[in-house]
Amino acid sequence: MFFFMFFYIIYGLVKVQVIDQPKHRALLNSLLERSVYSKGLRGAIYSSDGVKIAWSERIPTLVLKKYTAEDEKKLRKYIDDSQLAILKNNGSVEVSWEQAFVLQSMGYEIIPTERRKSYGFLYHIVGSVNKDGEGISGLEYVYNDVLKGKLSVSYGIRSPGGKYQQSIIESFGENGLDLQTTINFKLQKYAYDLLSELATPSVIIVSNVQTGDILAMASYPAPEVDLNGVDVLTWEKLVNDPLKPLLNRAISNVYPPGSTFKVVTAIAQLLYSHPNTITCNGVFRYRDSKGRVTATYKDWLITGHGVVDLRKAIRVSCNVYFYNAALDVGIDKLITVAKAFYLDQKTGINLPGEVAGTLPTPEWKLKKLDEKWYPGDTILFGIGQGFLDLTPIQVLSLYNTVANKGLFVRPKLVLNEEVSTKKIPLNVPENVWNTLIDGLEQVTTVQGPASSGGTAAKSFQGFEITVAGKTGTAQTHSGPPHAWFVGFAPSRNPKYSVLVLVENGESGGHNAAPLARKVFDFMLQNGFF
Repeated sequence: MFFFMFFYIIYGLVKVQVIDQPKHRALLNSLLERSVYSKGLRGAIYSSDGVKIAWSERIPTLVLKKYTAEDEKKLRKYIDDSQLAILKNNGSVEVSWEQAFVLQSMGYEIIPTERRKSYGFLYHIVGSVNKDGEGISGLEYVYNDVLKGKLSVSYGIRSPGGKYQQSIIESFGENGLDLQTTINFKLQKYAYDLLSELATPSVIIVSNVQTGDILAMASYPAPEVDLNGVDVLTWEKLVNDPLKPLLNRAISNVYPPGSTFKVVTAIAQLLYSHPNTITCNGVFRYRDSKGRVTATYKDWLITGHGVVDLRKAIRVSCNVYFYNAALDVGIDKLITVAKAFYLDQKTGINLPGEVAGTLPTPEWKLKKLDEKWYPGDTILFGIGQGFLDLTPIQVLSLYNTVANKGLFVRPKLVLNEEVSTKKIPLNVPENVWNTLIDGLEQVTTVQGPASSGGTAAKSFQGFEITVAGKTGTAQTHSGPPHAWFVGFAPSRNPKYSVLVLVENGESGGHNAAPLARKVFDFMLQNGFF
């Protein structure tokens, strides 16, 4: 019995220390080892002029599984009270690299974490990431798979008490790819500053008409704070702000285009009818089939514009002319031309949140309102009013297509993205484009009183490059009209287009065109032309 017991003890010791040693060592190591998964840094986003507009930094973070009084006593010497409070509540806290070096030598675990940074006024373009570093809006969302870093694993050893002791293998994942945008940082900042001075909800967009590159897209107000890792209180304040700073008005809000839409009516008349010369006395009286006046529509200039042809009608933005033109052409032809310019759909810009405006038709009205289409609807449609709504990016694309004489170029925000173009499904002769552009040139060049001068001529007086453009003063259901200007330059060899929208800004000639002139001046002075 004694021999048997002695043999069993010896066998047990040999089994534990020799035969099963690998298994027990693996178990011990698993208890002491710590695996940490980490990702490479997210790629940076750059402006076309080389400015980082979104980037990532590694921030050392103290991680503590269990917060004890002993830890608090030790740590108080090296981190401040606010950091201690965060550590106590969250189990981790960001520290400086100097603090990290000391704390790690004391056996505490330091994990480098990624912090994403960007400019608040660029939020509508760049977007932001969530707490896991995944893009949730803007370009951060669209190009998340390109920008995000690759995953890696780091191994370390803990003491038997669970404290961090040392790293065995420390590895950082491969960084994500960088992204270069079409945005010119200086121009974007200048445009946003202009709108900030105005201090009313508004939009400025600048694009290259030939490539579709968006050089600036300023939507005011913007958050103006970095929304990467923003606290709950700040987020709720932004969400509940009545001015809606999170809304990208350039692509996600619709407005009646007003007189900027008159180019569609002009093209329809040039294609399907014969432009007439009329006499505008400030009022248009609609007569039914029996010759009775059933409705009266006023011009914006109550004294009238006198004798008006198509070019002058564009120049002075004569409503009475376009009332007649709309009825002359008819709603079906007007809709045909509007759809040919793709105004019934999104532009396809590579940002989330784009909406399409409303291009109303008789079928749409019957379905939506259970009412038939009246001649009055056609009259208002011809001057960009009524049920018609478009986004600023749609209006800009309309004028870019006019500048390109029928070639639609999809707007884009990334430099290495291919240019996407398509011809509009209309056979528009060269003389039609020339007539239209003649009228748009006169808007900015022909000086004179309101009855004969271009509606933006005062704003562009002395500008050395000819701009083809159009103002708009769009009536709203409530409040003052919206103010529009959109144009391109040089008018006969177009390179850049500029759109300005001022919500409830009243006159496009008085309030939108001067802002556009400032943008064109900035571009000329900074070598864009």
